[in-house]
Amino acid sequence: MDKITPSGISRRNLIKLLGAGALYAFMPNRGEASLLPSFEPGKGKGLIFVVGDGMPLGVTRAMHEIRTGVFGKTDSNLYARLRDSRSSVGYMATASLSSIVTDSAPASAAWATGVKTNNRLLAALPDGRPLTTILELLKGEGYGCGLVTTTRVTHATPAAWVSHQPHRDLEDAIALDMLAFRPDVLLGGGSVHFDATKRPDKKDLFAEFAIAGFDVVRNRKALLASETDGRPLMGSFSPSHLAYAVDRLNDKELGAQQPSLPEMTAAALQRLSRNPRGFILQVEAGRIDHASHSNDAWGAITDTLELDDTLAVIDTYLAANPNTLVIVTSDHGNSGWGINGTGPDYNDSTAALRSYRAAKASFEVIIKKMKGRGAAEIGEIVREYTGFAIGQDEMRMIADAMAPDFAAYPGDFIYQPDATLAKILSHSSYGKNIKGQPSAVIRRGNVGFTSCNHTAEDQLLLAYGHKARELGMDRLVDNTYLFEVMCRYFGVSHRNPSMTPAQALPFLKKVTADEWQRHLKRHIA
Repeated sequence: MDKITPSGISRRNLIKLLGAGALYAFMPNRGEASLLPSFEPGKGKGLIFVVGDGMPLGVTRAMHEIRTGVFGKTDSNLYARLRDSRSSVGYMATASLSSIVTDSAPASAAWATGVKTNNRLLAALPDGRPLTTILELLKGEGYGCGLVTTTRVTHATPAAWVSHQPHRDLEDAIALDMLAFRPDVLLGGGSVHFDATKRPDKKDLFAEFAIAGFDVVRNRKALLASETDGRPLMGSFSPSHLAYAVDRLNDKELGAQQPSLPEMTAAALQRLSRNPRGFILQVEAGRIDHASHSNDAWGAITDTLELDDTLAVIDTYLAANPNTLVIVTSDHGNSGWGINGTGPDYNDSTAALRSYRAAKASFEVIIKKMKGRGAAEIGEIVREYTGFAIGQDEMRMIADAMAPDFAAYPGDFIYQPDATLAKILSHSSYGKNIKGQPSAVIRRGNVGFTSCNHTAEDQLLLAYGHKARELGMDRLVDNTYLFEVMCRYFGVSHRNPSMTPAQALPFLKKVTADEWQRHLKRHIA
């Protein structure tokens, strides 16, 4: 007999529903209800904090266009909520204590603690004083706590809600902090930091989590088959970050091994909703940021589509649990993401954006395939995996950009050959036909990037669900304000110590150019 899960549906059907969710973003004219899990009412109130890491307005607009114009939807889930009069829509400033352009670590720490700190610091002030996080406060009050991400679970955004390490790159130590904190749900990548054969201290943190009573799962099948029996859940599905959504879709092996963000979110909500007091869950679509660093337009769009699918899962949860607040935002902009006008009167702009749909892989996969290949082979790989034919001069540009001594203009750190490939894929040129009218000689995509780095623009702040319009998020606020919002929502009170930029300046650590580049390469690898 097929066992009934706490969601009220059979295990066999739940697996079918969640399995379909991995394809949800890419299936035109799909029946949504048949692809989503169902949920029973929980026992307490909840807060779901959704982070599109490095998700500027350009990529959300592109996602919406692809969802509606290519896949035949009348609306994206994100835009439907933005249009809803019951939603709260605002804007959020993101600067860190040390810079107008923030790193993910202090941005996440601002939400978690209500104060600013320097770039690359987690929940600690520059002078080393630890900052109490919202997860620590709520765990002490008996609430369930969960972290779900498509990055390493030790990466900056989830880490800043748990860890007080002085540097975000200390991920082996952050893994120990995760074990010590013991969130009720911890799902994502980063097994290298928990595996005894990979850790410098040889500690088997997977075994330690199991000893602590966790249900430890290591692949998608195990996650979908896991019992919601009251045990906490720890899942790690990749040595580093999870693969990009486009790669999990097109590579059957990856798709079978690694769950999607909607699947992990559904599993987390199944667990956390059992807590009688309620819960807080951070859900991060972390690789939107990485694709933007890489100037990979389609990679960023498809991971944003996956975030949009996750909102559909959350909507099904809200239907059964209206006493749940949802906050959707981004920690910072990235790379000057822009959908540029194409053609006379910009009339080719829509078609140019939609043309990215031909891609079958992320830059991460494409560049691995190009390594060690000649210019002609590079051109064929680009054609096969992006759908764009490129010229011989462009093939040579990519080959040159792959050389270890290649110096990119203007000289700040630029991922290569990523940035060169992105410029080529966004290139169009126009001449005149025999009637003297403008005619496309080359028509490709139209997403342009100003850099490979974070940017300073303010970010979208969307809230909906329980008490969304009562918490003052329908205006421009600082990122630190969201800590106050969460404290008020749960009825807890705490004030962390803070520092001014002048007080923090003596603690600002100088880094060499090589050290900075090593950090950036590790960041998205």
